[in-house]
Amino acid sequence: MKEVVDIQEFSDSILKGLGRERLVKCPSPRNAFKGRILETAVLLLSDVHAGQVNSFLEPGNVKPTITYNSDIMVQEFNRLIDGISTINQLLSYAYRVDKLYIFGLGDYIENDLIFRGQRFFIDKASGEQLVFLSKVMADFISELLKEFKEVEFVCIAGNHGRFQTAREAAPACNSFDYLFGKMLEVIFKDEPRVKIVIPESWYYFADIYKWRYFLHHGDTVYSWMSIPYYGLKRQGTARRVEERFDIECIGHFHQLMTVPIGGNSKTIVNGSWIANSDLGWKKFGQKSKAEQYYFGVSPKRARTWRWTIDLKHSPREKHKILREK
Repeated sequence: MKEVVDIQEFSDSILKGLGRERLVKCPSPRNAFKGRILETAVLLLSDVHAGQVNSFLEPGNVKPTITYNSDIMVQEFNRLIDGISTINQLLSYAYRVDKLYIFGLGDYIENDLIFRGQRFFIDKASGEQLVFLSKVMADFISELLKEFKEVEFVCIAGNHGRFQTAREAAPACNSFDYLFGKMLEVIFKDEPRVKIVIPESWYYFADIYKWRYFLHHGDTVYSWMSIPYYGLKRQGTARRVEERFDIECIGHFHQLMTVPIGGNSKTIVNGSWIANSDLGWKKFGQKSKAEQYYFGVSPKRARTWRWTIDLKHSPREKHKILREK
């Protein structure tokens, strides 16, 4: 008879192999918030695609350039923590931000069976992606605890984490993205300042103050002539009639944009981690940017200050607020 593996034992056994070397480190110096305006911060985190290798042929070249792999992903996590820290320093004299919500919007794991030939475009198998990203994300959250008193990570599953090759009806827990959240839950089980929320659904409503945020990956939003705006507008408006929410947050499309839904709501589409996605260029004729969205929430407004953090920024470039350690 086949023995069923307990998720706790499975996670504990994998954690032993994670190692102790920190891959994500918080930049210095850091300043505690000194302001009086109480707000909460939100980071949209989506489309990491850990393990994917992306190459792009720049004009005038005959050999493609690697724009994304596991090493570049770690660099971008460091640039993300650097960006958050730098923005917090700019805000610190006016604001007091004690808590950070990370709205995880799916596709953390790239997988190795989503499409035929995918093995040529990854540098780690699915299990290796899961273990490696869990370590990197654990480092990332640990460094965020130097910036915030509390961190809450909501882990929504995407479409690339599924267990089966073809799309089919399946519960949200049948996903490497779901296991990724479970791994983090075990890692931080003894840390009261960290909360991991893992919905057993493709959708989730998060409440901050009196505002409601509707979270999902976005792969069920249909485009018209490869343009997602139509589907975002139509579906967002219909859902807003059925359920009250102030801001809908999704990923999937790898292009950061904001779409108004009437006068009282909006949809924020997050960016991705992959610069110049080869697939996006072939299919849509668009160059993707590696960027993630970071914004504030106050008791009076569902979104106040907002920043786009460029994950490709270089400390040698002029006129860049963010710098890499």
